Amino acid sequence: MSTAYTYTGTHIAIIPVFILTLLCLFEVWLYCRKDSKAEIKDGLKKYLLYSDAAIFISTLYTDFFTKDWIRTNLKPGDNFDIIPGVLEIYHLENTGAVWGMMKGQIPLFLICTVIIMGGCIAIMARIPEDKKYGALHVALALVLSGAVGNMIDRMYKQSVTDFIYFTIINFPIFNYADICVVIAVFMLLILFLFTYKDDDLGFISFGRKKEDSKADKESEKKD
Repeated sequence: MSTAYTYTGTHIAIIPVFILTLLCLFEVWLYCRKDSKAEIKDGLKKYLLYSDAAIFISTLYTDFFTKDWIRTNLKPGDNFDIIPGVLEIYHLENTGAVWGMMKGQIPLFLICTVIIMGGCIAIMARIPEDKKYGALHVALALVLSGAVGNMIDRMYKQSVTDFIYFTIINFPIFNYADICVVIAVFMLLILFLFTYKDDDLGFISFGRKKEDSKADKESEKKD
């Protein structure tokens, strides 16, 4: 299939945006690795929240660019090979979830997305000022950007634009926002199962008494 691909100034801006994403991720890793001697005098938590915002904006823009490029250049059902027999670009407008489940349940998806967004933002605000939580910040920022990216599609198009298709395993067609969410979920599983202890995640318990929170802060200062 021959297609006259269209690029605009907005599309070309994906290059510096993508580089910004990589730089943000690298900088978070640089400051938060265990053997790092670097210090942030203005407050680590504030720095990480700024990095969250940069990661969120850049990945959300990347999601917008890729979906817009697909809608501009391909009609629903059009496709072309990237790696013949393995990977192709296939334009699909999905009104449901993965594998086409729950088609047309846009209000339910929007409600779930708002709940996820609220949870991510609330946890980000409560994360203690400690280098070991840098990866958690990145994972939550990716979940937030992926959820918002697909929510925008559902709100304004009543469907989500999917286009990445692994033909070799007949995997469900997905998009860049889905990639962000999947990477974040794997990060969270690794962090919760192998990195953080129960005491490290006590801040997630929103029902704790103020006395418990004060005690935790005092113990952190002593350490």
